Amino acid sequence: MSASSYASSALIIVSGMLLSGCFSSGQTDYNQQAKRASLSDLANKTSSKKVAAVEMSQQQRSAALAGIYQQLLTLEPDPEVRTHVEYRLAQINTESFEAQSYADLGDELTDPAQADSQVLAQLSKNDAALQQLIEQYQQLLQRYPQRAENEHLRYQLAKALDLQGNLDASLAQVELLLGQYPQTDYLAELNFRRGEIYYNLQNYTAAIQAYKQVLTASNNQKYQLNSLYMLGWSEFKLNRLANADNAFLQVFEALVASQQNNPQVVNLTAGDFAFEKLGSRAQNLAIDTQRVLSISLSQQLQSQSLVALVNDNQSLPYIGLYQHVLFANLATFLLDKKLDHDAELTYQAYIDFAPNHIWAARFSLELLNLYQRQGKFAAMHKLKNDYVNQYGLNSTFWLKASAAHQGELLPHLLSFSDEHSRRLYANAQTLQGNARINAFAQAATALNTYLQLAQLPQARPLLSKDIIHDQYLFADANFEAKQYQAALDSYYNIAYEPTDAKASTALSQIQQQSAYATTVTIRELITQQSTNAAEIATPLISKRNQLDKQFIKQYPQDERALQLAGNAAQYSFDSQDYVSLKYFTDFVLQAHGIAPLTASSSAAQTATPLSDTARKQVQFVSQLYANSLYQQEQYAQAEDAYVLALQYTDNSATAWSEMRNLLASSIYFQALALKQTEPLLAVSQLLRVSQVVPESQYAVNAELDAANLLLAQQRWQQAIDVLKPFQKQYPNHEFSAAIPAKLAQSYEALAQWDLAAEQLLIIVANEQPGPLKREAQYTAAEYYLKAGDRNNALTTFRSYAKTYPQPFDVAQEVRFKMSEFYRQSGEANKQYYWFRQILSFDRQQLQNDASAIQARQVELASMAAFALGEAEQRSFAAIKLNAPLQKSLKRKQDAMKKAIDYYQQVLGFQLAKYVPHATYNLAEMYRQLASDMMNSQRPNDLDELALEEYEILLEELAYPFEEKAIDIHISNTQRAWEDIVDQWVDKSFIRLAEMSPALYQKSELTHEVIDAIH
Repeated sequence: MSASSYASSALIIVSGMLLSGCFSSGQTDYNQQAKRASLSDLANKTSSKKVAAVEMSQQQRSAALAGIYQQLLTLEPDPEVRTHVEYRLAQINTESFEAQSYADLGDELTDPAQADSQVLAQLSKNDAALQQLIEQYQQLLQRYPQRAENEHLRYQLAKALDLQGNLDASLAQVELLLGQYPQTDYLAELNFRRGEIYYNLQNYTAAIQAYKQVLTASNNQKYQLNSLYMLGWSEFKLNRLANADNAFLQVFEALVASQQNNPQVVNLTAGDFAFEKLGSRAQNLAIDTQRVLSISLSQQLQSQSLVALVNDNQSLPYIGLYQHVLFANLATFLLDKKLDHDAELTYQAYIDFAPNHIWAARFSLELLNLYQRQGKFAAMHKLKNDYVNQYGLNSTFWLKASAAHQGELLPHLLSFSDEHSRRLYANAQTLQGNARINAFAQAATALNTYLQLAQLPQARPLLSKDIIHDQYLFADANFEAKQYQAALDSYYNIAYEPTDAKASTALSQIQQQSAYATTVTIRELITQQSTNAAEIATPLISKRNQLDKQFIKQYPQDERALQLAGNAAQYSFDSQDYVSLKYFTDFVLQAHGIAPLTASSSAAQTATPLSDTARKQVQFVSQLYANSLYQQEQYAQAEDAYVLALQYTDNSATAWSEMRNLLASSIYFQALALKQTEPLLAVSQLLRVSQVVPESQYAVNAELDAANLLLAQQRWQQAIDVLKPFQKQYPNHEFSAAIPAKLAQSYEALAQWDLAAEQLLIIVANEQPGPLKREAQYTAAEYYLKAGDRNNALTTFRSYAKTYPQPFDVAQEVRFKMSEFYRQSGEANKQYYWFRQILSFDRQQLQNDASAIQARQVELASMAAFALGEAEQRSFAAIKLNAPLQKSLKRKQDAMKKAIDYYQQVLGFQLAKYVPHATYNLAEMYRQLASDMMNSQRPNDLDELALEEYEILLEELAYPFEEKAIDIHISNTQRAWEDIVDQWVDKSFIRLAEMSPALYQKSELTHEVIDAIH
């Protein structure tokens, strides 16, 4: 145990002995239990009065009272009274001893700590008085072992023995006292004394238990701090270092807490806290505790153990104030032991632990100094870069830091960021390819960090150079990194932002170079964006034009201004910025002594002789200007402008041909502008194109457009007169493909139907499959009909019917027309062919898209089916039933089945116009079949009986057919109940009257069409 720690412990013990309650408190407790006043009470009262009367000192009072009580003892009083007197006398002797000890010290003591130490020395001199007290205590305890006052008496005896240096005896009294009085008011003090004695006896385990009991005892304030301190030492002695560390932290907490009434301490923050700012007594204990804690940590994992310790104790109220001190002390301790690497790890551990604390920044500088002393330059560079990143403008630290902390860090941030950015820039210059681009991007980021710091108002006094050079480096770095927007912004600020003072020559050169750099950078930016987007953003175009103008205006004598104006003219033309184009064009023309072209200028002005380079520049911008007029649809001015531009253009150049064609186009569009108001004048202007620029493609277009205008004006013959020669002259021209349609329109207007049909067939022959070709085919057939050309009409309709099954409605009409052609020519079989085609395509359409079948198509199908049914019915009727019956009956039934099939289709179409007739015909076929069977040829090889049986057989065969005929006629007559009455319903009534007169007596019948012949 150190001398200082032992001294502190002893001071507490002595202070407790001198300042704590003595026999008076114990006597008071005893008297409170008595039922009547005692001799002691009387003695005390008498003593008090005498003291007050003569104004005795404490020492005089104690001596007087001791004499009185000694006299009482000689009177041999009652045993109880005697006991009270002896205990009171012991109390008085104790008070006298204490008073004498303090009196010998004089009045010069002002510091309590100083007083305690001197009291200890004084008490040790009064050995005789002390021994006398000890013997008196021991005698009382031996004679009166059960007295209540013995708790305090044994307490005094333990302290007196301790003062005498008899530790074992003192410890024994303490243990007896705690055993007899476990709830004693002296619990904290006694356990502290036990802990001190055990510690001195090197029984650290017992000492730990004693100190812990102090900490849990009530009213332990006087002993808590030293108990924590000694608890830590005890754990340390047992090598239980983690426990010791926690105890030492509790010491720090208690020290800080004890100073909370000190305004100078309460206002301390973690940024400026130090234990040296506490009171003197707290400082001494803090110094000892810090050292032993550092020793403990050094014997563990050093910084790792400290980080774990602090992390585990973050709930402590004050640890945030002083935790940096622990790291600093450990690092200092390790440096004293020449453990530089471990000290580095300690500083780094705190930086990692609390990266956003001011002490992390301060420790970074300490760590940097260590690196520098050891020549660790790579580590220095990294640490400086980390410092800027961790504490710079965009860091969490900076945003929350006070102005004072920002001011503390700013010089280092400026120095480190400047050094880092220049190192990166220099390195980037040595690289190539993508590595160079990436390196410059890093340099730009570093330069930006420095510039942001350097541009702070509080940084200005710290700078030793003009930052414009760094701003230019920043712009160049961004340019090399292809970060063109950032480069552009920086170049522009250098070039055009006003400066505080008159610019020096060097500064002016930087500004001029930056101004030109803006024009280069904006073009790179546009090129970069054009690879990522379909169109370049309009704001960039405007910005480029603005920068070009600014450079040309500010530095017109710079040789780059003329070339820049030419390029800018092209960009302005591309973006349709005609105002800027005019500006750049005028600049170039005036630079070469040429008057700018105005709205009133003449295209016939004489060309100015120029050098080849100058002529190319003039030709380039003047051609762009002419093109701009053309794009703005100022075609009359454009025509004049092209004439002027052609004066500076070599007729062998590509531009010559282009401008000639544009000249023709200007005339052409002037003509188009007259189409609505003066169409015939427009025709003459269109024909002028071929006169002025005959080689131009517009000459061909103009002729065709002239013909179109004539068509629009219904000058049909004049249009034909233009179109026919064009068609003959340019048979393979793309526009010639449209001429047949135009000619067909003209011939149609002139009612020349056959000629119109011929043009339509030309369209059919040349057109790709599609609606136009189909419609042309149909219209041509119609025109042949109008012209009375039946053969061509038939051929054209047949081709249409076989080529175009859709649209369905038109195709069905065409098939019907084909049947009509053959009806008129009397070719029944061909007519029936087209009827069957109508029915076949109707069935297909029904399967594919029934909604396309409208009423007209249903009527055509009904008509075709009915006609085919009648044709088959005629074939049926023509067949005679001869013997042998089965052969001729089979042929007749086959014919009947075909007819029935067609009639059933008619019935399925459900048109009232055809259904009654088809139903009547169906019934008649059954009736006729029955009749024909009865009238059929009989076999000639039958006798009379056989013939009679044959006749019966015929009747059996015919009867079902006759019944079916009756049923079908009945179903037909039912239509009368549905208000469908025509001649075929009437004929069914007539036929029924003939076949079955009793039919009308039937109430109600429902019949269905027979689907098959049985």
